Amino acid sequence: MGAAPTLSIPARVAAALRACVVCWCRGVPVARAPAIWLCAAAVLLAGCGSPGQAKPGAPGTAGSRVASGAWRADASGTQQPLYAVACLSARRCEAVGAAGTILSTGDGGATWRAQANPLQGSSKILYRIACVAPSSCYVIARPGTILVTHDGGATWSSHVLALAGVGGNLTDQTCLADTGPPGEQPGPSADGRLRCRLGLLDISCVSALICYAVASGPAGYSYSPVPVPGRAGSASSVWMTSDGGTSWTRQSVPPGVGCTNGDCAKLLFPYPLEWVSCLGSGLCRAGGGYFGGGGNSGYVYAVVAVTRPGARWTMLTCQPGFPCYNALMAIHPFPPGAPFSPDAGACPTSARCYGVSSISSGTEPGITEGVGYAGPGPVSWSADGGELWLAGPSGAGSIRTAIACPAARTCYTAGDQGMITRTANGTAFVADGRPTTRDLHGITCVDAVTCYAVGDGGTIVARQ
Repeated sequence: MGAAPTLSIPARVAAALRACVVCWCRGVPVARAPAIWLCAAAVLLAGCGSPGQAKPGAPGTAGSRVASGAWRADASGTQQPLYAVACLSARRCEAVGAAGTILSTGDGGATWRAQANPLQGSSKILYRIACVAPSSCYVIARPGTILVTHDGGATWSSHVLALAGVGGNLTDQTCLADTGPPGEQPGPSADGRLRCRLGLLDISCVSALICYAVASGPAGYSYSPVPVPGRAGSASSVWMTSDGGTSWTRQSVPPGVGCTNGDCAKLLFPYPLEWVSCLGSGLCRAGGGYFGGGGNSGYVYAVVAVTRPGARWTMLTCQPGFPCYNALMAIHPFPPGAPFSPDAGACPTSARCYGVSSISSGTEPGITEGVGYAGPGPVSWSADGGELWLAGPSGAGSIRTAIACPAARTCYTAGDQGMITRTANGTAFVADGRPTTRDLHGITCVDAVTCYAVGDGGTIVARQ
């Protein structure tokens, strides 16, 4: 790397340093680490140094691989945006993206090949994927289709779910291109953001035959007490298959949740479901949230859980003022966190959940104002299975959009400008590499050292 550069702290890093001693992030307390220097070190590692150290490759072309630390850029053979990636093993992975694109590798990313599927070449955006060894994968195609393979991608079947009120315009590329005003929140007037968070949004599997998909409707972002008048479709829904994707049944979920930091009046509000994460034991968690708007409007967050396939989903989130909160305080007299849900989440164990929040309300991208957090792209974590959450710096100077957690305290985040961050202790995130300058939308990890991430322009990067 040559001679050590002169230390300088840009404004955005100074702002992130201040976040180490601020108490709230979107309503989530910042962790009280025993030593504040751990937070400062994480931010300095993320934001200081020479920007010329990263040497991005050209992932969408057939050019040579370019390494950046432990990460490398692979040649994908496509320029289509890629939104998610999942693996059957350390060397067998599937990546999905725009125009019905499915790419497959069987050699650890040395080569990627397009897979034929019923939506290949269409306007459909393949948005999320979940894979279970030895050969099963499930893909969400926006807004309401699920593709399934049980032979490693040799053949795919298509299944359309009956989602009401999500609209047919969710195949619009401008939706996922994030063309709305910076910091725009979901809501009736935020058309771009709202369209982008409607329909099927995530999928996770208990086994090769049992999977859950979550979806959100317009009512899920409407800051009106349950029931919501004049809104087509349901607020949110969970769909389960127990026969390998041949049939999907809608599951019962709690109708509403309390809000916080606003004129909530102890009412229940509808909520979206934007992520789901399942364990092989059958335990699954799902969540989502939004800010109700200006004035006295509050934050609506929800995390729901199911303990075994086919059981009833229950609400984990409880706000102050409700009877369930008193019971929660009896268990946690000094609660390590606050009720919350990230925009994207992962729960690697029954007790540990992690998330990233990609939308902020500030005037600058990644800056949250009025809720006490001064740093960009915060990460959050829960040590009680999703009831209460803490938050802290992400280790990056850009918004985080995806997270993968291969172990209880090991997680990787990916996001804007190609930056990838990592934690090995479950709280302090530091920069792990920047193998590209393009925005990354999805990440998966097979184990603590083997990960793949995908993003704009056919970008695929790998860590092995």
